[in-house]
Amino acid sequence: MLDELYAWIVELEGSTYTVIQTILYALLVLLGLYILYRCLKKANIAIDTPLILTGLTYIILGGLLRVVEDTGMVPEPWWILFVTPQVYFLTMFFAMAMLFISYQLQKKKKVVSYTTPFMLGGIISSLIVAGFLVWFGFTQATDVDVGAGIIVLLIAAAAAVALWAVLRYIFRWEYVNQPLYLVLIGGHMLDASATSYALAFKGYIEQHVLGSTLIDLTGTPYVMFALKIVVLIPAIWILEKFRKEEGMESIWHLVLLAMIVVGLAPGLRDVLRMVLGI
Repeated sequence: MLDELYAWIVELEGSTYTVIQTILYALLVLLGLYILYRCLKKANIAIDTPLILTGLTYIILGGLLRVVEDTGMVPEPWWILFVTPQVYFLTMFFAMAMLFISYQLQKKKKVVSYTTPFMLGGIISSLIVAGFLVWFGFTQATDVDVGAGIIVLLIAAAAAVALWAVLRYIFRWEYVNQPLYLVLIGGHMLDASATSYALAFKGYIEQHVLGSTLIDLTGTPYVMFALKIVVLIPAIWILEKFRKEEGMESIWHLVLLAMIVVGLAPGLRDVLRMVLGI
């Protein structure tokens, strides 16, 4: 049974995503949100903007851990824990453990706010993993390209500022200044920039069904920016309408969290892969 499961995961990791896989991963995201929602409610932890913002450190951690697997340094069979979606569930459970510990520290008045130790846990963990990747870059990697990372980040920043300016000053959406909307825009522009650059100059292959279809139709990987914008603009508008509904604040935060994860984490992974040449 375990051998068949292992072989199935290996096969999935070596192939492009099918429609069925995409639906399966979407259902797993919903499952993860449900688990997170139930645990936070049971622990009486407020699902609010400070929680999500401090939790960004764990999204970064998840992206970094995914790159660790890309280095090929994780031995069998443990590498299967570091591929999508397992790595993000692993990171979520670690973040939840750190959150509950931090919240207990607050209840016992050891800290003023749980957000401080919670965020520090994510930062320290991310720095440890980042340290390993730096070591790998200096000692094991043979095709390091820091310039590619800089270019991708500059393109992402320019695209994010441009989209924000359109929403704020042309659409006149003042609410787009909400920190989580800014992170959402930045994360997805990073993903679009990294994907486009990797496909255009690094010989990468788009694994997702919709993305690969659009690239085939248009003949350019930069269509990823258009795809992100077409999704983000109505999504932000709908989310803001949803946010104003009574009792929906917690769900709004969790939906935004999920949307940030699927943009920021893979974007960070692709940038680091190009920098390390893996």
